[in-house]
This record gives sequence, structure tokens and C-alpha cells, in this order.
Amino acid sequence: MKLSKNEIKLLTYFRNNARKPLTRISRETRIPVSTIFDKLKTYEKLFIKKYTTLIDFRKVGFDIHVVMLFKIGKTSKQQFQEFITRHHRVNNVFKVNNDYDFIVEAVFKKMSEFQEFIDRTERFEVLDRKDFFIVQEIGRECFLSRPEQIELLFPELNEKRAKIII
Repeated sequence: MKLSKNEIKLLTYFRNNARKPLTRISRETRIPVSTIFDKLKTYEKLFIKKYTTLIDFRKVGFDIHVVMLFKIGKTSKQQFQEFITRHHRVNNVFKVNNDYDFIVEAVFKKMSEFQEFIDRTERFEVLDRKDFFIVQEIGRECFLSRPEQIELLFPELNEKRAKIII
């Protein structure tokens, strides 16, 4: 799909705050509200996956926030993937390459819940696991979320009529 500089600019506004009123985006971007509305409907059909809320897990009682890397034996990969994607403590799952197979982000109220989770993963052929406890969240969902990023990310867009392929 070819997007203009203004279309990419709209995406940054949507990424930054999906609840921002279209009239305010129109004022800030000088793009007509009707155009913004039409573009949003098009983007929803083409590449916007969903609208969501980012939660500060600690503020709702989940003090243990951990990212785990799992290396799983060949015979258990599919079963592990099914288990991990359905588990009620898991926030994100990514299939990766190189030394590990999965990155799993999960949240727990206390350390004993984390240990119970780890014990349940042991029924699969876990060849290796590394745990990274999140101490502080510094940035999240930042990519394409600020209009000032456009010039840096798309230097070839120096005119409104310039087009790029995404």
C-alpha cells in the first residue's frame, strides 16, 4: 500500500492515542475530519489489528512482571505453544529464532505464582529457559507513535505528494 506523508502522520496520531477525538487530530494536522474518518476506516480494514489499553500491572496488584525465553524440544513445541498462548498469566508470546523458540511475557501477583507457572512448563521438553524480571517500564509501543519520527523514518518523504510503499 502506498501512503503519503500525511497518511503516515495520521498513523502516528492513532498510535499515540487511539481515543483522541478526530476533531482534535484535524486541528493539529490541518487534515479535514471527513478525510481522517475515511482513512481510519480504511486502515482498520487493512492493517490496524485492534485497539487496546496499556495497563500498569503493578498498580492493579501484579508486582511480578517477567519476560522468559524458552528453548523447547522438537516434540513438545506445538503443545507448549498451545499451553502458553492459553495460559491466564501470559500477556504476550512471540515465536523467535536463534537459540530460543519463544519469548513469553507474563504477570503474577506473587513469586509463588510465578514458580507454579514454571513448574507447569516443566511437563514440556524445556531445554533452556532464561527469566528477565521487569524492574521498570521505560518505553512501550513507541514505534510510529510520534509525528516527529516521520522525517527520521521516511526521509524520502519531503513533499506531501511523495509516496512510499509499506
